[in-house]
Amino acid sequence: MKRNVALVALLLLLPLMGWGQNKKSEPLFDRAAELSAQRRHKEALELLQQAVDVDPEYVEAYLLLGIQYMKLEMYDQAEESYAQCLALNPRSPRWRAEAEEGVKTARFRKHAVEHPVPFRPINLGPNVNTADDEYLPALTLDCHMLVFTRRMPRKATTQRGLPMEEDFYCSLYDTMLLDWGYAERMPEPLNSNGNEGAQTLSHDGRVMLFTACGRNSEPTGCDLYMSVKSGGKWGKPRNLGSPVNSRYWESFPSLSVDGYTLYFASNRPGGYGGTDIWYCTLEEGRWTEPKNMGPGINTSGNETAPYIHFDDKTLYFASDGHMGMGGLDLFVSKRNDNGEWSTPKNLGYPINTSGDENNLIVAPDGRTAVFSSDRYGGYGKLDLYSFIMPQASRPERVTYIDAVRQAENLLTLGDTVTLKNIFFETAKATLLEPSLAELDKLAEALKRHPRLRIEVGGHTDAVGSDEDNMILSERRAKAVYDYLIERGVSAERLTYKGYGETRPVASNETESGRAQNRRTTLTPLK
Repeated sequence: MKRNVALVALLLLLPLMGWGQNKKSEPLFDRAAELSAQRRHKEALELLQQAVDVDPEYVEAYLLLGIQYMKLEMYDQAEESYAQCLALNPRSPRWRAEAEEGVKTARFRKHAVEHPVPFRPINLGPNVNTADDEYLPALTLDCHMLVFTRRMPRKATTQRGLPMEEDFYCSLYDTMLLDWGYAERMPEPLNSNGNEGAQTLSHDGRVMLFTACGRNSEPTGCDLYMSVKSGGKWGKPRNLGSPVNSRYWESFPSLSVDGYTLYFASNRPGGYGGTDIWYCTLEEGRWTEPKNMGPGINTSGNETAPYIHFDDKTLYFASDGHMGMGGLDLFVSKRNDNGEWSTPKNLGYPINTSGDENNLIVAPDGRTAVFSSDRYGGYGKLDLYSFIMPQASRPERVTYIDAVRQAENLLTLGDTVTLKNIFFETAKATLLEPSLAELDKLAEALKRHPRLRIEVGGHTDAVGSDEDNMILSERRAKAVYDYLIERGVSAERLTYKGYGETRPVASNETESGRAQNRRTTLTPLK
């Protein structure tokens, strides 16, 4: 939704309210307002010019005239029209506010056009793009796997009569040809007879969170789902449920590199506008209650499509509420060491235009961005392109090994780290399914570091006898040890040990403290 839609709707009512300035100019204004609502801005402009010629003090006409000039990207004339409206002292505080905002916006857009940022988009080519629409890209940390959404006419039965279908496609980077390989449709159960899209990948490509519409008859049509890849196959997608999903609309998930913070867009209550950006964290295997990112990021307009970079401190998103070129623009905000987000910065013209820009991701190198565009010369209406991000809007460069260490909690020799998201049945050593993605990730990390030996440690709280806790902790450590061996890690590189309740990290007097003490640890040995 654009800034001036509400104003145009209001102006359409003016003749009915008897607020016109001149009987001769009123019909001209009425017809111009209708044409403006129909996006016939050149025709509306001609009638409004006639209206102010007839009545030079027609405040409403100057205000609507500024809108037409803005839509036609005639920013000098737009500023003059808004300034004339202010000079005539509009009686409505809302109209004055709109005119003042119009002056600032016209100046911003004029400056942006006169000072363009470097921008040379390159089409990703026919292996990725087709005559159908391609959009919503996601990349793995090594940049070897690209997952995106393709929208095409349905070939089978329709879902609720919908003629178009949105499915996931995957392209792998060919390091010999230095190009993206032919994109293949991803298998069921990731894709379904409904619509899937707006996905995010874990750094290793083993976990996908995505938006699905029409599954399980969600009341709003769209919820966030998760699928885990194990043994080369994607598992059945699981609805993230409450508190992440609600009876409102949730979409555009973006997962931090360590997998513990999830950003997404929603129109749930408690926000500042139409859609806002929210976030939640993973604690003890459960997502916390989502929090709004606040008025620094969100506005009375719409904020959507968040993307958190691999540096875990640079956030890109789309907004029509912050000062921009029109419609949805792309913005960047950076988090400082105190956890505070900077004032969002417009990525500049011609990355942003008077149309809608959306769905941007940036590779770990901080330079290469991928986005969808309907620009002339593509293979279809919407294609995927890459471009070099201007220096001022780049995130920090993240090397592959640094990000892997951050994501997988590998430290230096002798340091003990706690594995997050490892869960067992109560009082048993049976691993629960939510643990498997974390252990798969650990197994892959160990394979990439073949000289590393580790000890798996099991720990309990103080409930029960010392002897029982020691036995249980050792059995749980061995369960992790056995799983890693099943996933191809050499037994010669692994040891396990149970510590029972002997090494608490928190008080056993509270439930939260006992939960911290029930843990699985890794200690690098060599």
